[in-house]
Amino acid sequence: MTEDSTRLELLAIPLVAVIFGIGALVMFAAVEGPWAWIVLGVGLLIVVALVIRYALKRYPQIWAEAPAGEAAPPRDVD
Repeated sequence: MTEDSTRLELLAIPLVAVIFGIGALVMFAAVEGPWAWIVLGVGLLIVVALVIRYALKRYPQIWAEAPAGEAAPPRDVD
């Protein structure tokens, strides 16, 4: 990435929006009662599942099993 790129700085905008959104949902659930906590929990589980699905499709090598490594050679004790 070049020095004059603002891509990383602009990434803060949706990140802050998500953080404030989660805070607003928690405040809403605190005021409304138990049913809102259930809806919030189910909604967050769905969002987490979608993020994991996206990560599986975008970066399949992360989830691939690593090949077994060779045994380390014994150390010489002096």
